[in-house]
Amino acid sequence: MAKCSESCVLSHKKNNDFIGWLVETLGSVLMGSKPAEILSFPKYEKQLSRKIASIEKHIGRCKRIEYKLFRSKNGNIKILFYNRQTLDESLRYFSNKTFLRSLGYPKQYDLDEYLNIIIEKIQKGLMPHEIGVFLGYPLKDIIGFIGHPSLKLTKINSWRVYGDPTLSDKRFNEFLEAKNEVKRLLQFNSPEKLLVSM
Repeated sequence: MAKCSESCVLSHKKNNDFIGWLVETLGSVLMGSKPAEILSFPKYEKQLSRKIASIEKHIGRCKRIEYKLFRSKNGNIKILFYNRQTLDESLRYFSNKTFLRSLGYPKQYDLDEYLNIIIEKIQKGLMPHEIGVFLGYPLKDIIGFIGHPSLKLTKINSWRVYGDPTLSDKRFNEFLEAKNEVKRLLQFNSPEKLLVSM
């Protein structure tokens, strides 16, 4: 029987560290409080192919998270991770749907078509303002960021908050609580087991 060399052990540990980091990062998406998360990986990253293989293997087995992997204009890899149910609810929400339609999204709502449109924009080298809708940020904060004159910058959490911060704080706390719950679960479960069991 072949022995695993020290480099094999280190590679396995790095893979576990990456999956642990990924599960923690995607905690709020995994728990369903956040519709999506987008991550970027530089095209020249040494461990890129290993990381992508780990994502395919482990996230591919998770029932709660789906993902779309694509290249941006500069060649970097971007991955949009999403909770289909939560994202669908968010995009169907009347004000969000109206806002997206005002930006040229089809009147006939289709989750996969909307995903294709946002990804196509990002592939062209843009980070469109409406990505905030996909990431679950309150619409008022997205509109404020675009420059609506009646909405003034109130503070910055993980995103810029405009106007009354009550809804933004509530949303931020929901995201944070979900991430903390996943951190707690990771104390008793491996990231791989957690992904499969949820």
